[in-house]
Amino acid sequence: MSVLSKSDFARKIDRSHQYVSSLIKKGLIVLTRQDGREMVEVEASLAKIAAHADPANNPATTMPRADGRRKTSVGMALRQSGTTQSADVEGISAQSSSTTQYQKSRAVKESYTARLRKIEFEKEMGAIVNKEGVEKAAFGVSRILREKLKAVPNRLAPKVTVVTDQKENFIILTEEMEGVIREIQAAIAEIINT
Repeated sequence: MSVLSKSDFARKIDRSHQYVSSLIKKGLIVLTRQDGREMVEVEASLAKIAAHADPANNPATTMPRADGRRKTSVGMALRQSGTTQSADVEGISAQSSSTTQYQKSRAVKESYTARLRKIEFEKEMGAIVNKEGVEKAAFGVSRILREKLKAVPNRLAPKVTVVTDQKENFIILTEEMEGVIREIQAAIAEIINT
């Protein structure tokens, strides 16, 4: 078990002293007292940090920084320290399973978020309509159709029974039906526009 001061540990993982302090507050750094000073247990702390790391923000490779230095991830620092103790191996396998679980959970969350955004977009574009509104409009249209069509025989019977010419009856029926269709269209347009 190797120990380092907080500032030396920060340099080892190529992070600031403030970052290490924030990890201490989160309980991710294992501290021990040595000669009256608080020291960081390196391997235990690296394993604990790696187990709780977001895989998207903690790649297993070194990355170039703007100042030309290389940023070492906690995973790289753990490998560079050359630890092969069984506790570290268990910590890494636990990290692997928790990382896999985290990635699955995040993928599900992202999938649902994408679906919700797609639905919101389609609502804005008018591709998706409110189910209750459609049901109400369909009921209104069917009611109008029923009323208008049921009224046709009552209006036509007196006109058709008087006329004996087949052509004239055809013209009367056609005009009446066209009038009913116009009334139905106007009523449907009124329902749609409200």
